[in-house]
Amino acid sequence: MVVEDYQTRPDVALTKIRKLVERDRAQAIVGLVLSAAALAVKDYVSAQKVPLLISGFAVAENLTLQPNPYVFRLTYSAAMTGAPIGQWTYRHLKARKAAIIASDSVGPLELVMAWARAFEESGGKIVQEIYPPLGTADMAPWVAKLRQDVDVIGVQTVGADGVRFVKQFQEYGMKGKIPVVDASVGVSEISLLPAAGEAAVGVYNSQPYQYTIETPRNRKFVQAFRSKFGRDPGSPAAFTYAAMAAIDQAVGATGGNIEDSARFVEALRKMDVEAPQGRVRFDRYQNVVTDIHISRIDKVGDQIVPVVIETIRNVDQFLGLDPADYLKKPRLITLKNTFAK
Repeated sequence: MVVEDYQTRPDVALTKIRKLVERDRAQAIVGLVLSAAALAVKDYVSAQKVPLLISGFAVAENLTLQPNPYVFRLTYSAAMTGAPIGQWTYRHLKARKAAIIASDSVGPLELVMAWARAFEESGGKIVQEIYPPLGTADMAPWVAKLRQDVDVIGVQTVGADGVRFVKQFQEYGMKGKIPVVDASVGVSEISLLPAAGEAAVGVYNSQPYQYTIETPRNRKFVQAFRSKFGRDPGSPAAFTYAAMAAIDQAVGATGGNIEDSARFVEALRKMDVEAPQGRVRFDRYQNVVTDIHISRIDKVGDQIVPVVIETIRNVDQFLGLDPADYLKKPRLITLKNTFAK
Protein backbone atom coordinates (compact mmCIF):
# COMPACT_ATOMS: atom_id res chain seq x y z
CA MET A 1 0.00 0.00 0.00
CA VAL A 2 1.29 3.46 -0.95
CA VAL A 3 -0.10 6.55 0.83
CA GLU A 4 0.02 10.10 -0.56
CA ASP A 5 -1.17 13.44 0.88
CA TYR A 6 -2.83 15.78 -1.63
CA GLN A 7 -3.07 18.67 0.89
CA THR A 8 -6.79 19.10 0.04
CA ARG A 9 -5.75 20.79 -3.23
CA PRO A 10 -7.20 19.61 -6.57
CA ASP A 11 -3.98 20.26 -8.52
CA VAL A 12 -1.89 18.34 -6.01
CA ALA A 13 -4.44 15.49 -6.05
CA LEU A 14 -3.96 15.09 -9.80
CA THR A 15 -0.16 15.19 -9.47
CA LYS A 16 -0.19 12.59 -6.70
CA ILE A 17 -2.55 10.26 -8.55
CA ARG A 18 -0.40 10.50 -11.67
CA LYS A 19 2.54 9.44 -9.52
CA LEU A 20 0.59 6.54 -7.99
CA VAL A 21 -0.47 5.26 -11.41
CA GLU A 22 2.61 5.94 -13.53
CA ARG A 23 5.44 5.38 -11.05
CA ASP A 24 3.95 3.13 -8.37
CA ARG A 25 1.77 1.13 -10.78
CA ALA A 26 -1.26 1.33 -8.48
CA GLN A 27 -4.11 -0.93 -9.59
CA ALA A 28 -6.75 0.80 -7.47
CA ILE A 29 -6.91 4.13 -5.63
CA VAL A 30 -8.89 4.73 -2.43
CA GLY A 31 -9.58 8.04 -0.67
CA LEU A 32 -10.28 11.73 -1.45
CA VAL A 33 -12.24 14.04 0.83
CA LEU A 34 -12.52 17.16 -1.32
CA SER A 35 -15.17 17.21 -4.06
CA ALA A 36 -13.09 19.52 -6.24
CA ALA A 37 -10.17 17.06 -6.03
CA ALA A 38 -12.34 14.12 -7.09
CA LEU A 39 -13.70 16.13 -10.02
CA ALA A 40 -10.12 17.05 -11.02
CA VAL A 41 -8.94 13.43 -11.22
CA LYS A 42 -11.94 11.47 -12.48
CA ASP A 43 -11.15 11.83 -16.19
CA TYR A 44 -7.52 10.86 -15.64
CA VAL A 45 -8.28 7.61 -13.78
CA SER A 46 -10.81 6.68 -16.45
CA ALA A 47 -8.28 7.27 -19.23
CA GLN A 48 -5.75 5.14 -17.34
CA LYS A 49 -8.36 2.45 -16.55
CA VAL A 50 -7.51 2.51 -12.85
CA PRO A 51 -10.53 2.34 -10.51
CA LEU A 52 -10.94 5.18 -8.02
CA LEU A 53 -12.94 4.30 -4.91
CA ILE A 54 -13.96 7.54 -3.18
CA SER A 55 -13.99 6.96 0.57
CA GLY A 56 -13.52 10.44 2.02
CA PHE A 57 -16.52 12.72 1.60
CA ALA A 58 -16.34 14.20 -1.96
CA VAL A 59 -20.12 14.61 -2.24
CA ALA A 60 -20.42 16.55 -5.55
CA GLU A 61 -23.38 15.03 -7.39
CA ASN A 62 -21.80 15.33 -10.85
CA LEU A 63 -19.21 12.70 -9.93
CA THR A 64 -21.72 9.89 -10.42
CA LEU A 65 -24.79 11.25 -12.23
CA GLN A 66 -23.47 9.89 -15.53
CA PRO A 67 -21.72 6.57 -16.17
CA ASN A 68 -17.98 6.64 -15.54
CA PRO A 69 -16.65 3.08 -15.55
CA TYR A 70 -13.68 3.70 -13.26
CA VAL A 71 -15.17 5.98 -10.58
CA PHE A 72 -16.90 4.39 -7.57
CA ARG A 73 -18.25 6.32 -4.58
CA LEU A 74 -18.53 4.55 -1.21
CA THR A 75 -19.54 7.70 0.68
CA TYR A 76 -22.68 9.51 -0.53
CA SER A 77 -23.82 12.23 -2.90
CA ALA A 78 -25.00 15.55 -1.49
CA ALA A 79 -28.65 14.69 -2.03
CA MET A 80 -28.40 11.47 -0.04
CA THR A 81 -27.86 13.18 3.33
CA GLY A 82 -29.19 16.69 2.65
CA ALA A 83 -32.60 15.69 1.30
CA PRO A 84 -33.63 13.17 4.00
CA ILE A 85 -32.78 15.52 6.84
CA GLY A 86 -34.39 18.48 5.03
CA GLN A 87 -37.65 16.52 4.91
CA TRP A 88 -37.13 15.32 8.48
CA THR A 89 -36.63 18.91 9.70
CA TYR A 90 -39.99 19.97 8.28
CA ARG A 91 -41.85 16.93 9.63
CA HIS A 92 -40.27 16.38 13.04
CA LEU A 93 -38.99 19.79 14.11
CA LYS A 94 -42.16 21.40 12.69
CA ALA A 95 -39.96 24.12 11.17
CA ARG A 96 -41.54 26.27 8.47
CA LYS A 97 -39.06 29.14 8.01
CA ALA A 98 -35.30 28.64 7.74
CA ALA A 99 -31.98 30.41 7.22
CA ILE A 100 -29.04 28.55 5.68
CA ILE A 101 -25.31 29.11 6.10
CA ALA A 102 -22.56 27.11 4.36
CA SER A 103 -18.88 27.33 3.50
CA ASP A 104 -18.55 28.70 -0.03
CA SER A 105 -17.11 25.55 -1.63
CA VAL A 106 -18.71 22.99 -3.94
CA GLY A 107 -19.25 20.18 -1.39
CA PRO A 108 -20.76 22.24 1.45
CA LEU A 109 -22.84 24.24 -1.04
CA GLU A 110 -24.35 21.16 -2.68
CA LEU A 111 -25.16 19.64 0.71
CA VAL A 112 -26.98 22.71 2.00
CA MET A 113 -28.72 23.17 -1.37
CA ALA A 114 -30.03 19.60 -1.12
CA TRP A 115 -31.27 20.34 2.40
CA ALA A 116 -32.90 23.62 1.31
CA ARG A 117 -34.59 22.09 -1.75
CA ALA A 118 -36.03 19.19 0.25
CA PHE A 119 -37.16 21.56 3.02
CA GLU A 120 -39.00 23.76 0.51
CA GLU A 121 -40.45 20.78 -1.39
CA SER A 122 -41.86 19.62 1.96
CA GLY A 123 -43.61 22.99 2.42
CA GLY A 124 -41.02 25.15 4.19
CA LYS A 125 -39.43 28.42 3.08
CA ILE A 126 -35.78 29.53 3.03
CA VAL A 127 -35.70 33.22 3.94
CA GLN A 128 -31.95 33.83 4.19
CA GLU A 129 -28.76 32.48 2.55
CA ILE A 130 -25.24 33.17 3.90
CA TYR A 131 -22.01 31.82 2.38
CA PRO A 132 -18.77 32.64 4.25
CA PRO A 133 -15.54 31.76 2.42
CA LEU A 134 -14.00 28.39 3.24
CA GLY A 135 -11.34 28.97 5.90
CA THR A 136 -13.02 31.99 7.52
CA ALA A 137 -10.96 32.77 10.64
CA ASP A 138 -13.72 34.67 12.44
CA MET A 139 -17.30 33.44 12.06
CA ALA A 140 -18.75 36.08 14.42
CA PRO A 141 -19.70 38.61 11.69
CA TRP A 142 -21.45 35.83 9.75
CA VAL A 143 -23.28 34.50 12.81
CA ALA A 144 -24.38 38.06 13.62
CA LYS A 145 -26.08 38.29 10.21
CA LEU A 146 -28.35 35.31 10.89
CA ARG A 147 -32.00 36.16 11.23
CA GLN A 148 -33.45 35.30 14.63
CA ASP A 149 -37.07 35.06 13.47
CA VAL A 150 -36.54 31.67 11.81
CA ASP A 151 -37.58 28.22 13.08
CA VAL A 152 -34.33 26.47 12.15
CA ILE A 153 -30.87 27.07 10.71
CA GLY A 154 -29.55 24.69 8.06
CA VAL A 155 -25.77 24.66 8.22
CA GLN A 156 -22.78 23.18 6.43
CA THR A 157 -19.70 25.03 7.65
CA VAL A 158 -16.87 22.52 7.60
CA GLY A 159 -13.64 21.77 9.42
CA ALA A 160 -12.38 24.47 11.77
CA ASP A 161 -15.04 26.80 10.33
CA GLY A 162 -17.67 24.48 11.83
CA VAL A 163 -16.10 24.62 15.28
CA ARG A 164 -15.91 28.40 15.14
CA PHE A 165 -19.53 28.57 13.97
CA VAL A 166 -21.06 26.56 16.84
CA LYS A 167 -18.91 28.30 19.45
CA GLN A 168 -19.82 31.78 18.21
CA PHE A 169 -23.45 30.76 17.74
CA GLN A 170 -23.41 29.90 21.45
CA GLU A 171 -21.60 33.13 22.38
CA TYR A 172 -24.29 35.16 20.59
CA GLY A 173 -26.91 33.53 22.83
CA MET A 174 -28.64 31.70 19.98
CA LYS A 175 -27.94 28.15 21.13
CA GLY A 176 -31.10 26.54 22.48
CA LYS A 177 -33.31 29.20 20.89
CA ILE A 178 -33.08 28.13 17.23
CA PRO A 179 -32.35 24.50 16.27
CA VAL A 180 -29.26 23.89 14.15
CA VAL A 181 -29.40 21.13 11.53
CA ASP A 182 -26.29 19.94 9.70
CA ALA A 183 -27.05 19.00 6.09
CA SER A 184 -24.54 16.20 6.56
CA VAL A 185 -21.75 16.45 9.12
CA GLY A 186 -19.97 19.78 9.15
CA VAL A 187 -20.15 21.42 12.56
CA SER A 188 -20.97 17.99 14.03
CA GLU A 189 -18.29 15.82 12.38
CA ILE A 190 -16.93 13.34 14.92
CA SER A 191 -13.34 14.61 14.77
CA LEU A 192 -14.53 18.14 15.57
CA LEU A 193 -16.62 17.29 18.63
CA PRO A 194 -13.74 17.47 21.16
CA ALA A 195 -12.93 21.01 19.97
CA ALA A 196 -16.58 22.08 19.66
CA GLY A 197 -17.47 20.73 23.10
CA GLU A 198 -20.79 21.69 24.65
CA ALA A 199 -21.46 24.15 21.82
CA ALA A 200 -22.23 21.22 19.50
CA VAL A 201 -24.78 19.59 21.82
CA GLY A 202 -28.26 19.68 20.28
CA VAL A 203 -27.10 19.85 16.64
CA TYR A 204 -28.83 17.38 14.31
CA ASN A 205 -27.02 15.68 11.43
CA SER A 206 -27.36 13.11 8.67
CA GLN A 207 -24.81 10.39 7.74
CA PRO A 208 -24.52 6.83 6.47
CA TYR A 209 -22.28 6.01 9.44
CA GLN A 210 -22.08 6.85 13.14
CA TYR A 211 -19.82 4.95 15.47
CA THR A 212 -22.70 4.70 17.94
CA ILE A 213 -24.78 2.44 15.62
CA GLU A 214 -25.83 -0.51 17.78
CA THR A 215 -25.10 -3.58 15.69
CA PRO A 216 -22.71 -6.45 16.42
CA ARG A 217 -20.70 -5.75 13.25
CA ASN A 218 -20.24 -2.08 14.10
CA ARG A 219 -19.40 -2.76 17.75
CA LYS A 220 -16.65 -5.13 16.60
CA PHE A 221 -15.33 -2.53 14.12
CA VAL A 222 -15.34 0.27 16.74
CA GLN A 223 -13.54 -1.95 19.25
CA ALA A 224 -10.84 -2.88 16.72
CA PHE A 225 -10.44 0.75 15.59
CA ARG A 226 -10.09 2.00 19.18
CA SER A 227 -7.53 -0.69 19.95
CA LYS A 228 -5.39 0.32 16.96
CA PHE A 229 -5.80 4.12 16.92
CA GLY A 230 -6.96 5.07 20.43
CA ARG A 231 -10.00 7.02 19.26
CA ASP A 232 -13.49 6.56 17.86
CA PRO A 233 -13.90 6.02 14.09
CA GLY A 234 -15.51 8.69 11.95
CA SER A 235 -17.32 8.23 8.65
CA PRO A 236 -14.19 8.19 6.43
CA ALA A 237 -12.78 5.29 8.48
CA ALA A 238 -15.95 3.26 7.93
CA PHE A 239 -16.16 4.22 4.26
CA THR A 240 -12.52 3.23 3.69
CA TYR A 241 -13.17 -0.09 5.43
CA ALA A 242 -16.08 -0.64 3.03
CA ALA A 243 -13.87 0.31 0.06
CA MET A 244 -11.21 -2.20 1.07
CA ALA A 245 -13.91 -4.85 1.63
CA ALA A 246 -15.22 -4.12 -1.89
CA ILE A 247 -11.72 -4.53 -3.35
CA ASP A 248 -11.24 -7.77 -1.41
CA GLN A 249 -14.57 -9.11 -2.69
CA ALA A 250 -13.72 -8.13 -6.27
CA VAL A 251 -10.25 -9.68 -6.08
CA GLY A 252 -11.85 -12.89 -4.86
CA ALA A 253 -14.39 -12.82 -7.70
CA THR A 254 -11.57 -12.55 -10.27
CA GLY A 255 -9.56 -15.36 -8.73
CA GLY A 256 -6.91 -12.86 -7.65
CA ASN A 257 -6.33 -11.62 -11.20
CA ILE A 258 -6.47 -7.88 -10.44
CA GLU A 259 -4.28 -7.22 -13.49
CA ASP A 260 -7.32 -7.93 -15.69
CA SER A 261 -8.78 -4.47 -15.09
CA ALA A 262 -11.96 -5.09 -17.09
CA ARG A 263 -12.88 -8.16 -14.99
CA PHE A 264 -11.80 -6.43 -11.78
CA VAL A 265 -13.95 -3.36 -12.46
CA GLU A 266 -16.92 -5.52 -13.44
CA ALA A 267 -16.56 -7.40 -10.14
CA LEU A 268 -16.43 -4.08 -8.25
CA ARG A 269 -19.72 -3.01 -9.88
CA LYS A 270 -21.37 -6.15 -8.48
CA MET A 271 -19.97 -5.57 -4.99
CA ASP A 272 -22.45 -6.18 -2.15
CA VAL A 273 -20.93 -6.20 1.34
CA GLU A 274 -21.98 -5.95 4.95
CA ALA A 275 -19.97 -3.05 6.37
CA PRO A 276 -19.97 -1.36 9.81
CA GLN A 277 -22.70 1.00 8.56
CA GLY A 278 -24.84 -1.87 7.20
CA ARG A 279 -25.37 -3.20 3.69
CA VAL A 280 -23.39 -1.39 0.97
CA ARG A 281 -23.69 -1.81 -2.80
CA PHE A 282 -23.61 0.32 -5.95
CA ASP A 283 -26.30 1.64 -8.25
CA ARG A 284 -25.80 1.40 -12.03
CA TYR A 285 -23.72 4.61 -11.96
CA GLN A 286 -21.43 3.18 -9.26
CA ASN A 287 -22.65 5.41 -6.47
CA VAL A 288 -23.36 3.77 -3.14
CA VAL A 289 -26.81 2.68 -2.01
CA THR A 290 -26.91 2.68 1.78
CA ASP A 291 -28.87 3.57 4.91
CA ILE A 292 -28.84 7.15 6.20
CA HIS A 293 -28.85 7.77 9.95
CA ILE A 294 -30.28 10.99 11.40
CA SER A 295 -28.65 11.80 14.72
CA ARG A 296 -28.55 14.39 17.45
CA ILE A 297 -25.38 15.39 19.26
CA ASP A 298 -25.96 14.74 22.96
CA LYS A 299 -23.95 14.58 26.15
CA VAL A 300 -23.96 11.00 27.41
CA GLY A 301 -22.14 10.76 30.72
CA ASP A 302 -19.02 12.86 30.22
CA GLN A 303 -18.91 12.29 26.45
CA ILE A 304 -20.37 14.32 23.60
CA VAL A 305 -21.61 11.79 21.06
CA PRO A 306 -23.96 11.37 18.07
CA VAL A 307 -27.12 9.49 19.07
CA VAL A 308 -29.05 7.94 16.18
CA ILE A 309 -32.74 8.87 16.32
CA GLU A 310 -33.99 7.67 12.92
CA THR A 311 -32.69 5.51 10.06
CA ILE A 312 -33.83 5.83 6.44
CA ARG A 313 -33.17 2.58 4.58
CA ASN A 314 -31.62 2.06 1.15
CA VAL A 315 -31.10 5.67 0.10
CA ASP A 316 -29.69 6.24 -3.41
CA GLN A 317 -28.41 9.34 -5.18
CA PHE A 318 -31.66 9.75 -7.13
CA LEU A 319 -33.76 9.65 -3.92
CA GLY A 320 -35.93 6.83 -5.24
CA LEU A 321 -36.75 8.65 -8.47
CA ASP A 322 -36.08 7.35 -11.94
CA PRO A 323 -32.66 8.81 -12.88
CA ALA A 324 -34.20 10.60 -15.89
CA ASP A 325 -36.71 12.35 -13.62
CA TYR A 326 -34.05 13.35 -11.09
CA LEU A 327 -31.88 14.75 -13.87
CA LYS A 328 -34.70 17.05 -14.94
CA LYS A 329 -34.20 18.97 -11.71
CA PRO A 330 -31.59 21.78 -11.64
CA ARG A 331 -28.15 20.68 -10.47
CA LEU A 332 -27.63 21.47 -6.80
CA ILE A 333 -24.65 23.76 -7.34
CA THR A 334 -26.82 26.06 -9.50
CA LEU A 335 -29.31 26.68 -6.66
CA LYS A 336 -27.06 29.02 -4.67
CA ASN A 337 -28.79 32.39 -4.11
CA THR A 338 -32.08 31.19 -5.64
CA PHE A 339 -34.04 30.52 -2.44
CA ALA A 340 -34.23 33.68 -0.33
CA LYS A 341 -35.81 36.00 -2.87
